Amino acid sequence: MKIVDINGKTRECVGIAPDKDYPGFMKVQYKSKIRKGYSHSEWYAISDFIKNNPKLKNLTKNAPKEAKEDLGVVTGAKGNVLSDKSKKWERNIFAGITIWISRGKGEGQTRTVLTNDANTVVVDHPWKEIPDKTSQYVISDNVHDPQVRGNTLPPIIKVRKVDKNINLK
Repeated sequence: MKIVDINGKTRECVGIAPDKDYPGFMKVQYKSKIRKGYSHSEWYAISDFIKNNPKLKNLTKNAPKEAKEDLGVVTGAKGNVLSDKSKKWERNIFAGITIWISRGKGEGQTRTVLTNDANTVVVDHPWKEIPDKTSQYVISDNVHDPQVRGNTLPPIIKVRKVDKNINLK
């Protein structure tokens, strides 16, 4: 089957399928021109694949959706709500995804987004420490159990000199 690759070149491939391990990407397999009997794969973002191969759009039908992610600065929060007035999100695009307060007041907290509108998320339970305008957030499926706090290194522990003449036998 012939496809148009990411560089706009028409190429012969031996297989095309959505990649379940890389949501939002199509895996295209090519026969090696150099090594007889071998093949290699290349990955194309679904949007690029469709743009270059509109007649093959049907191959993307059952593809896992690309992970939705975003980050920003809090413009307001209370209870179990957080807002960023600079955003224009699609309704409920982040439902079920983790939001993490990555800096500022409330840093380190994670919650699951229940719903969202154009610039506000509602999370599964109230903020323990309400984020404010000093707070930054990350919305991502890749946030699991963040342990980063304060963005500083721990203090150096001073070690006492050890007597080299001690026999441990």
